[in-house]
Amino acid sequence: MKVTVLGASGGCGRWAVQCAAQRGHEVRAIVRPTTTYEPPPGVNVLRGEVTDPEFVASLDLREDVVLSCLGQRRASLLPWSKRLSPPDLVQTVARHLVGQNLRQLIWISAGGVGSSREQLAFPLGWMVRAGNVGVAYADLEEAEKVLAQADFPSLAVRPVTLTRGTKDQVVGEVPRYRPWSTIHRRSVARWMVDHAEGLAPHDGPAILLGNLR
Repeated sequence: MKVTVLGASGGCGRWAVQCAAQRGHEVRAIVRPTTTYEPPPGVNVLRGEVTDPEFVASLDLREDVVLSCLGQRRASLLPWSKRLSPPDLVQTVARHLVGQNLRQLIWISAGGVGSSREQLAFPLGWMVRAGNVGVAYADLEEAEKVLAQADFPSLAVRPVTLTRGTKDQVVGEVPRYRPWSTIHRRSVARWMVDHAEGLAPHDGPAILLGNLR
């Protein structure tokens, strides 16, 4: 299977590249021109700006499974910390992808976006509207709307709070996003690859993904 990973140098992207490569897939890692990145053996690295429609078109994504681990970056985890990405980053890339003939798109949104807002516990409902976190959520909301019009299968993975960790977790769809709900970035990436391989089936355009134990 041909797998292209957008945002390959990020917290989830690195794991997605590693997991897909370890399973024997033909993997391309897309990173920004100035990013320092050492890929796993056998992975093809392409450098460019995914906000540039000409660069995205040049990738020739026909028949590729695309795993998008893109997300807005901030200087810190504080809601009002400086934003390091354009406010419309994800929706811009979504618009570039809609015109491509992908085999499938599996991409990281966030718990609390779209219909999953009703699954948020009260303190989290406030948090996702605050400061630049709110800006990022608005961007993801619009991206989900854009990708709903795509001719290819698209699944928005809405993880609960992302954490570091390498321990194996049993993950899947969860009914609620609570203040203590967490999931490893490694687990999210692994689930995305599982879904691409048909090992983690899910019907519908989005999933609230969390740790089941």
